Amino acid sequence: MDGPGLTGYHTSHLAMDSEGTTVFWRDGKLLAVDKDLAGHELFAMGDSRDIVGRTLLLDEGSVALSLDDEVLVFRTPLGPLAEKPWPCGGANLQGDPQLS
Repeated sequence: MDGPGLTGYHTSHLAMDSEGTTVFWRDGKLLAVDKDLAGHELFAMGDSRDIVGRTLLLDEGSVALSLDDEVLVFRTPLGPLAEKPWPCGGANLQGDPQLS
């Protein structure tokens, strides 16, 4: 099954919420891909920095991530971090049992 097409190539590590939605930063945007593999743009910044780090899914759907030397925090409609062995493992969706 194919998900949405993505532009750019610098991608943060991923985090998945309890509903199976994955959130990450790519090409100057905070993106979410739901369990049905539909893409959603949550925020666009207009620049695409090269150094992206981990994505943290905090309480009440807040997302924190590092871009170069800054830490950005966004309020989102996401749920809490998934309670399973793979909420952000391996920095990709491969092997996630929810998508298998």
